[in-house]
Amino acid sequence: MVAKVLTIKPSELHRPVGQVARRLMRRRLAVAESLVGDLKDPEAVHEFRVAMRRARSIESAYRPYLADVVTPKLRRRLKAVVAATGAARDTEVQLERLAQRRVDPKPHHQPGFDWLQERLERRLESEYAELRASLAERFRLVHKPLRARLKARSDGTEPGFAEVTAGLLLEASGDFSLRCAQILADSSEEPLHMARISGKRLRYLLEPLTLALPQAAEQVAKLKVLQDLLGEIHDLQVFGQELAEASEEAGSARQRKLIELSLRLPLDAPELELARQQDERAGLMSLARGLQTRQTDLVEHLRARLRAGAAEALVDQVRAIARECGRAGVMGPSASP
Repeated sequence: MVAKVLTIKPSELHRPVGQVARRLMRRRLAVAESLVGDLKDPEAVHEFRVAMRRARSIESAYRPYLADVVTPKLRRRLKAVVAATGAARDTEVQLERLAQRRVDPKPHHQPGFDWLQERLERRLESEYAELRASLAERFRLVHKPLRARLKARSDGTEPGFAEVTAGLLLEASGDFSLRCAQILADSSEEPLHMARISGKRLRYLLEPLTLALPQAAEQVAKLKVLQDLLGEIHDLQVFGQELAEASEEAGSARQRKLIELSLRLPLDAPELELARQQDERAGLMSLARGLQTRQTDLVEHLRARLRAGAAEALVDQVRAIARECGRAGVMGPSASP
């Protein structure tokens, strides 16, 4: 299954911004609606989340022109639907990374790997059960009123879509440039997180333009390379937090088991000796070291790309696209690509 990137036609550059923003948001919600009945499929859940995230990005970017459509209550519901799928996605990513490390484990790491896999699988089963039980209804509560509101015509007095989008691109590209510069000065978790969010915002502004302004497609592809790096770093950080919590739980559970066995078995009992040897924390520590090594490598690779000017070159091109977008809006339909 491939995520649908919905674009605008060249003629839509010149239409009122509220009209085009409503159409973009309506079409993204329609993609989500087509997937909401197939939530047993993890890929469908992922594509649903992407469609909802794109719908929310349109609302956020063009909020002043959608204020009569998306009420604060609907905005909160929209945010909640997007957030509802996040936990399952994180758990799936962690299980995939764990599977990579389980290919040829050392014997003393196996108990930790087994314990963590069981923990993550139980959680994922619970998360999907909750999604199947509630997500469709939660989506309906936001989609049904929005679908009707988004079909209503705007008054047509707003500025053109191209004019507004040009300004948004300049603002978003400037923010992304700043966030990337901050990573070169400080590569701790917060600057990396803010750059990831900023890049996502910029990409979601560019994607609808790839038909009307074809030069945007190349920048979307370049931006995705940086986003993939930032995204994997974020996933590693989330998994690291999971391992810290898991280690604490595993240690507590193991200590309780050893005490229970010690209370009813002789000190030289084989069962007690086996329990002493099966320490889950060795495997968890091995995973943590692997995550740290991978994260350090990715951050250095990202910083090397940034030092080489990857972000600066991309931002320069996005600013050129913004100027072209602005000119198209000013010159009218006859000048559109």
